[in-house]
Amino acid sequence: MERVVWLVSGNKGACGKSVVAKSLVEWLWTHERPVTIVEGDRRTPDVAAVYEAATSSDEDGSKATLPCVRFDLQSEDGWPQFSDYLCTPDTDGVLVSGHIVTNLPDAITDRAMLFFERFMHLVQAYGFEVRVLFVMNTLPDGLHMFGTLAKTFPNVTPVKNLFFGKPRQFEHFDAAYGIEYDDKVLFFPPMSKSIMQVVRESNLSFSDFLAQRGNQASNFSYAKLVVAQWRDNMLEAFDDALFMDH
Repeated sequence: MERVVWLVSGNKGACGKSVVAKSLVEWLWTHERPVTIVEGDRRTPDVAAVYEAATSSDEDGSKATLPCVRFDLQSEDGWPQFSDYLCTPDTDGVLVSGHIVTNLPDAITDRAMLFFERFMHLVQAYGFEVRVLFVMNTLPDGLHMFGTLAKTFPNVTPVKNLFFGKPRQFEHFDAAYGIEYDDKVLFFPPMSKSIMQVVRESNLSFSDFLAQRGNQASNFSYAKLVVAQWRDNMLEAFDDALFMDH
């Protein structure tokens, strides 16, 4: 049975990590993968705010609630609790399965890497694959953590958030890691800051934002047109970089 833990991290705060995590969920939905959300960012729990109340559409048009749990992954206690959640069978003896999308706290530190390593070795022993998305802007701040993550985890995907610049403007990443990772980068498409703010304030998933009806402030045609085009580009970017097996 498929068991994948996705850890979505970033080189610093406000690099677009939460948007990428929500987009990863959307992409997995399009490939009909079961998804569980783990919100590990206590300070800005944007992903949980959307998916604790969100639904995903089944083929027959019915709606299924998306599981969502929270752990404080900035604390030493949070990682053992997360590990226990994944590695403890339920009353029927079944482990959590499918894709577990984890929104990590901002500002990864060397101390946090100790938690990551212990966590990875434990969950791998229970049959989970661990994959990391490292979201970045064009600044060098925190970029050294990509190298640390790449040494620790077997599968790390760099994500250039093109909201902050064109692909070759990520010169600090390219200088340090470009030769090895140039063909492995996920180019995350930009969106208008004002439209993205509307989406964020709606507390809707991107699919639900496009499907909304009624007189709410977020339901206006231009925003939905922009989001629809952006969503297509985003899904294509994930397809290009992550090569989901069908």
